[in-house]
Amino acid sequence: MAQQQEEFEHWLSSGVRASFWVNRHRFEKSQSGDVIVDRGLFRRDEAQALFKMLTSPNPFTRMNATLVIWERNNILLIMTILFAVVLLALVLIRIRR
Repeated sequence: MAQQQEEFEHWLSSGVRASFWVNRHRFEKSQSGDVIVDRGLFRRDEAQALFKMLTSPNPFTRMNATLVIWERNNILLIMTILFAVVLLALVLIRIRR
């Protein structure tokens, strides 16, 4: 794990434009120097914290990191809206019976 941390720090500080993959999540550098993780924009310090969370042995920490990524690229919002629509449909079906 320490080697992967060093590789990430080197990738983050270097001028390399290639993607860096961590547990099915893609880290890319933007033109402004920020980091894009699965289409969500993060500052460099946020990306470092996210990397540490994703490589943590604690499954709750990894799940929390995934939720942060989903929130940043609006997947969490879309999932919440879809859940609300399905719940509303179920309520309407139940009322009509």
